[in-house]
Amino acid sequence: MARGNKAKTSKRLRKLYRIRQRRFRHAVNAMIKQIVEDAHQLGISKIMLGKLKGIRSNNSHNGKANAMINNFWSFNYIVRRFKEKAEEYGIKVEEKSEYGTSSECPFCHFKGTRRYRGIFYCGKCSMAMNADAVGALNMARKDGTIIPSPSRGRDNGVVAHPLLLRWNGMKWEPKRAMNTRPMNTPEARISRLQPWRVSRLAGLGV
Repeated sequence: MARGNKAKTSKRLRKLYRIRQRRFRHAVNAMIKQIVEDAHQLGISKIMLGKLKGIRSNNSHNGKANAMINNFWSFNYIVRRFKEKAEEYGIKVEEKSEYGTSSECPFCHFKGTRRYRGIFYCGKCSMAMNADAVGALNMARKDGTIIPSPSRGRDNGVVAHPLLLRWNGMKWEPKRAMNTRPMNTPEARISRLQPWRVSRLAGLGV
C-alpha cells in the first residue's frame, strides 16, 4: 500500500514538474521575443548573453533532484531560442564571460570599488549604480561599444534604476526597480541612489 502511494505521489510530482516547465518555457519565449523585437526596433545588430554558471552545481539536492533542476534551468534551450528568434531579424547572438564585469566602473574604469546588496559604488565618479547594469555595460564596452558618460552631470539615471519586468502569467509588465519595502536608514539611502548622498554613504562604511 505504501509503495502504491509513493508511486502515485511520484507521478503527481512529475506531472506538476512538466506543467511548471511548460509555463517556465512559455515565459522565457515571451521574454526572448520581446527583447529581440525591441532590439530590432532600436537597430541593434548583436545581443550578448552572459555565460550562466553556478546554478547547476551550487545546490545540495540528490542526483534525481539535480537532474530535474538542470533540465528545468535549460541554459542551452534559452541560448538556442535566443539565437533562433534573433536570426529571424538578422541579429547575432554571442555568449560572453561575465568575469570581472561588475567590479569596474563602465564610465571611468576605476577598480577596487565596493558593492552592497547589488549596488556598485565608484569612488572616483562618486556614483552608486545597479551592479547588473554595470556588468552589462562593461560587457558591451569590452566588445567595442562606446559607453557615453551619464547625462545631466553626475545623474546615474537608468544605470541606477534599470527597467525590471514581471511575468503576470500572460505577458511581461514593467515593474519598479526600487524595492519599496520598509528599510533601515542606510538601505533607504542606497536604494534612492541620490548622487549628493553617495559620498556620505562611503563614510558610513556601507
